Amino acid sequence: MFRRIVSLYQNLYKTSSISSSSLSSREIYSRMKQLMDSKEYKKTLDFFDQQSHSCTDFEINLALKACISLNEYQCGMNIQKTLSQNSLNNPYIQATLIQFYSLISNNMPTKVLDLFDEMNIKSNQAILTVLFGACSRVTNDRAMKIGRKLLNQMPKNFLNDNKLLTSAINMLMRFGDEKADSVKDAQKIFKLIDKPDAITYTAMINSFGLNRMDSEAVDLYRKMPNYLQDEVSSVCVLNACYHSGLLNEAHSIFNEVSHKTKNIITAMSPFLFDEAQKLLEDYEKSNPPYSAMYSDHEEAENIRVNRVKEVGKKFQVGLSWTEVNGEIVQLKAHDRSYSRSKEIYAEAERISSELIKHGHNYDSSWITRPLHENETTKSVLCAHSERLAIAFNFIQETKPSFIQITKNLSVCGDCRKLSVIFL
Repeated sequence: MFRRIVSLYQNLYKTSSISSSSLSSREIYSRMKQLMDSKEYKKTLDFFDQQSHSCTDFEINLALKACISLNEYQCGMNIQKTLSQNSLNNPYIQATLIQFYSLISNNMPTKVLDLFDEMNIKSNQAILTVLFGACSRVTNDRAMKIGRKLLNQMPKNFLNDNKLLTSAINMLMRFGDEKADSVKDAQKIFKLIDKPDAITYTAMINSFGLNRMDSEAVDLYRKMPNYLQDEVSSVCVLNACYHSGLLNEAHSIFNEVSHKTKNIITAMSPFLFDEAQKLLEDYEKSNPPYSAMYSDHEEAENIRVNRVKEVGKKFQVGLSWTEVNGEIVQLKAHDRSYSRSKEIYAEAERISSELIKHGHNYDSSWITRPLHENETTKSVLCAHSERLAIAFNFIQETKPSFIQITKNLSVCGDCRKLSVIFL
């Protein structure tokens, strides 16, 4: 009986192995497509791993899309490393890889540019939009060269794509060198757009503000049709007014806004002076407190603490990604999972000491929860994921000349000061 059971299992295993290994690429694709359509992305990747020796570009492309859906960054990187040059030149795989690297959570614009250099990319509107976005976030000599080359080679029939042209405008206005020429080029592109939408107008207004062309930002906002003006465009133009102290223009624009959201009030608050407290009280009659509206740090901190207690909300853990020695490293707030954690925290402490010597004071208003026992403002802020990522770069044997960090959340104001002062 025992021998018969063993023989039975052996035959079943043998049959299963033969069946699995003899699947055609069409059968593999069909099965992966079914899993993808059912949103069973993990099973899609597991099946791909089992059948990878028989997979064509079609199945590889599906596997990369599953990585995007699961946010499996390392898995996608591993798949890319195995691709042949023919696969890398496949336009469908190119588009998926560019999408993969341009995701907010993966947000590695240098990798998008690497793909552009490595592959013979046949750019369409979608790919160009992503590439312009990557260039605008890197803004080094390489990015500027690639961005201008792509723009100069862009087919004329692409000029009717508002999303693409908005991305090009944003890129040009963010280029640091040859800024005057970049601004003129951006303005030329804007004038080519037959019917600018809210996004296009706002991108141009924001770009004027970033380049301290604040009067131009106000003028364009005034030319923007009323039905297109929204919260984002109002905040952008108010920020531009703040840069140049355009008090009258700010008041005029603010008074014209019918629905004053918390972000609009926050952007306007530097101009309000004595009216600020009444405006805040009116806002909070029908809305929860919003601490960014307050200038007093202690009051802001109390509001945050009370709001956490009231809502009982579990805050999302801050994550940062940085590239070190060709590898993508992910760190979370208070992370001690790395073998070199002691060195990371020692370096973070060294950086902190240097900052304090130069007059830096830690800002407790950026802490969004009550302090635990034995915690201090300094210990919490120094353990933010972006600070640990900076420290991780500095403990390498070869010190980097360029550090790029991507976050899943906004960078806190105190950490932003660190990047300005120290880096």
